[in-house]
Amino acid sequence: MVTLSSNVNDENHDFEFAQRGLVAPLKDPYIFSDSKPHKVVWNSQAYDFLQEDCPKTANTSLWRQGQLCSVEAGLYHVTEGVYQVRGLDLANMSIVQVPGTNKIVIIDCLTSVETGRKAIELYQEHHNSQFGQEAEICALFYTHCHVDHFAGAQSIANKAQEGLRIIGPDGFIEHAVSENIYAGVAMARRSIYQYGEALSKDPRGQIGSGLGQAVSTGISSLVAPNQRIVSDGVLEPGIEGLEIICQLTPGAEAPAEVNLFFPQYSALCMAENATHTLHNIQTLRGAPVRDARLWSRYLDESITLFGDKTDVVFSSHHWPTWKSSDEENLVITFLSEQRDYYAYLHNETLRLLNDGRTPVEIAEEIKMPPNLALRTNIRGYYGSISHNVKGIYDKYMGWFNGNPAYLWPLSPVDEAIQFVECMGGYESVLKKAQEYHAKNNLRFAATLLDKLIFSGAENIKAAKAELALVYQELGFGAENGIWRNIYLTGAYELKNGPHAAINTRTPASLMALGLDQLFDTIAIRVNGPRAFLEQGVTIDFMVDDMPQNLKKSPAGWHVRLSNGVLTGHGVEYTPSPKPRDSNIDLTVWLNHETLVAVVGGAAIGKPISLDKTTAITSGNTRAWDTITSLVSLPNLSFNIVTP
Repeated sequence: MVTLSSNVNDENHDFEFAQRGLVAPLKDPYIFSDSKPHKVVWNSQAYDFLQEDCPKTANTSLWRQGQLCSVEAGLYHVTEGVYQVRGLDLANMSIVQVPGTNKIVIIDCLTSVETGRKAIELYQEHHNSQFGQEAEICALFYTHCHVDHFAGAQSIANKAQEGLRIIGPDGFIEHAVSENIYAGVAMARRSIYQYGEALSKDPRGQIGSGLGQAVSTGISSLVAPNQRIVSDGVLEPGIEGLEIICQLTPGAEAPAEVNLFFPQYSALCMAENATHTLHNIQTLRGAPVRDARLWSRYLDESITLFGDKTDVVFSSHHWPTWKSSDEENLVITFLSEQRDYYAYLHNETLRLLNDGRTPVEIAEEIKMPPNLALRTNIRGYYGSISHNVKGIYDKYMGWFNGNPAYLWPLSPVDEAIQFVECMGGYESVLKKAQEYHAKNNLRFAATLLDKLIFSGAENIKAAKAELALVYQELGFGAENGIWRNIYLTGAYELKNGPHAAINTRTPASLMALGLDQLFDTIAIRVNGPRAFLEQGVTIDFMVDDMPQNLKKSPAGWHVRLSNGVLTGHGVEYTPSPKPRDSNIDLTVWLNHETLVAVVGGAAIGKPISLDKTTAITSGNTRAWDTITSLVSLPNLSFNIVTP
């Protein structure tokens, strides 16, 4: 638990609001893994060191944000009928009571099954103490498609009665799969840098991420919504007794996202569209570029729709903002400042872009409005001005800055070899880098040392040690939590080697995917050059019990391997034993669970022979073996700071 000092500058009421409403502290700080009982997946006391004064190894402003994100973990009362569990993961779980009943709805469910379960148990203990019984969970809402908001879903499904409504914005599954499965390995590897997963939690290591402290490391799940929010306005079909007004915000913080207003409680949930930090236009772990212009428009729409009706605004991260003030409506101020900030970033980037500035030049030149620049709720603790304007540039102009010299660059290794040769060789470059380091020109020292390491010089031990020191100093000075973690993780891996990404997703998560997405988990891992040598393969899969929320049962899917690529499309279901088309190499009749086991096993390099399942086949089963033999597993610890 971090105890916050009352004499710290609190012009935005941050320290007051972050601690307000605690009703049930988390008693045991440790949450353990379901799969490895002795492994701690969350420790709520890990950041107790932040109670101390900020040391020289951290930026003072980021240290302050870390303190705010590390207040006592537990259940917080937001307003009548609304609670939040904070401090059990990177994100929050929110709970809204249905008036006049013993029912609740849950909004978001954390990153892992273990932390999600602990969060709802904490609420239920409080509910039981107040009403003499546990609450009935009647619905789970996903505000958006990022893993820290849906991956604990299985814990809620296990606690709820049969018939749980799982409600998410239109496009939720498609985008959840795109971000967390298609590019999941690369994002997971880069997330190690973004969240500092390999770093110790102490004043010289990881002190948070600006958006929260860290991501829990338990088991991730994915449970598909059985109701989609497809339009703005009153939720239809609704939750009996609880009015909910929806505002869809696709293309802002997430490609599928929704804000939720509860008129009976005058409470507005802003999902992750308004938190107490500047957010990312493009995340450094990798993700599609977000639309800063749309983001600003949605915030303006939120103010118009709900601003004067809202007593408290809460989000999927950080602490709420209450409107009560003698001087101003703090809710409207909170939302309008963020609206203006994203709009200014967008418009000023476009102005400079159209004046011929490149992304790097814009990042160096842009000036933010003085009256907003120091506001802590939009300060760059998570998203930075520097990398956000580059994301805006990328959205409109792509990766190319227009200069022919950057159109066809050498590979990093080839460029480094030429670079070091031109500067007189290893010793000369190392000496120059050390001189720039001594002059505190850390950015150019890092550039030189990076070239030296990628040049493949035989003796790079000294260069790696020097670059580790440079990255450490850059990290210690960074106000942005992500930048700090990236620099310090770079230093860590130069000393210790790559830290492997870990996939802790439950196999059952694949049950939430449609057939297109399910077969894509193999398609993206087929080794194209190896597949050149194979002649075409065609297979029909006939599934007799597809879940209604994925597709009407039964369903058929045609898979084709040709020209080194695996593609497919839906076909009409044909019952066994007669194939749909006699020209198809193989037809397979099976149930959904078996299909998921067969495809899921192949995607992780553990193929299951169709002959060893309950599937009925017609044709040559070696057709499937041909496809699975071409699966190439990704490198979970690919190099980043070394070639």
